[in-house]
Amino acid sequence: MTATALHGCIPILVSPFTSDGALDLDAYGPQIEWVLAEGATGVAVNAIASEGYKLTEAERDAAIERVVAVTAGRVPVVASADGPGAEPAIDRAVRAARLGADALMVLPPYFIKPGADDLVDYYARIGEAAPIPLIVQDAPQLTGVGMSPALWERMADQIPTLACIKIEGTPQGHVISEALARCGDRLAVFCGWGGLSILDALERGSAGSMPAANFTREFAAIQQRWEAQDRAGAEEIFSAVLPFVLWSMQSIDFSVAATKEEFRRLGILSSNHQRLPAFTLDEVSRAQLGRFIDGRVGE
Repeated sequence: MTATALHGCIPILVSPFTSDGALDLDAYGPQIEWVLAEGATGVAVNAIASEGYKLTEAERDAAIERVVAVTAGRVPVVASADGPGAEPAIDRAVRAARLGADALMVLPPYFIKPGADDLVDYYARIGEAAPIPLIVQDAPQLTGVGMSPALWERMADQIPTLACIKIEGTPQGHVISEALARCGDRLAVFCGWGGLSILDALERGSAGSMPAANFTREFAAIQQRWEAQDRAGAEEIFSAVLPFVLWSMQSIDFSVAATKEEFRRLGILSSNHQRLPAFTLDEVSRAQLGRFIDGRVGE
């Protein structure tokens, strides 16, 4: 698979839990079928917005195995595989590749902040150990680790499997432009951070977005309209969904809660359970979320 195979709307699947907190592997099936019907061109598993950091290693493997089985080659499966150092990240990456993941999405190590040479070494070792397309996830507001287009250009020169950069930092626009100017066709760029910068990102050459799974329809349609030269149509769809996206992106836990509750209301999940620690919505926030979902579940 090449970088060009990663394109369009690749939603972040939530990790479905039963009401007592057990990983509900059977619930991946309905979720995947729903996002594919909504226009997803790939799926991502075990990511930050999947509560991937709350899964055991055995659960991470089981989730990837189930997602690969359900998608059955219809779209690429992107599995998160990172760690506080190269060794745990390599272990996760190798396992994900063996289980059938089509690409790896990897945060930098951030417990001890790495320098540029350390980052190149970290990603190069992962790419060598698990030679499937590699997505560098740049999320400085979450990790405290800053990366730059100059660093990505250096990585692209040295890491043959590097395929994409998922840019979560804000503002994204100028970073996307510089990354594409430096790396050209060697790397694709995805709009992260809930897709809040999707219109700017597409105008600058982004290959797509990785939004929360409940927004699959809107972000798939935005890209389709944009690529059909219907900018006004893309803007109309984005304007309509923007208040809910902004509400959700107050925090990762808000986003996860919103997706799980909407999926519960749609019958895709049986439970909206989040594992602890998690930010608990207060009465006002729950009412706000309910109103957003009330306006969507009948669509």
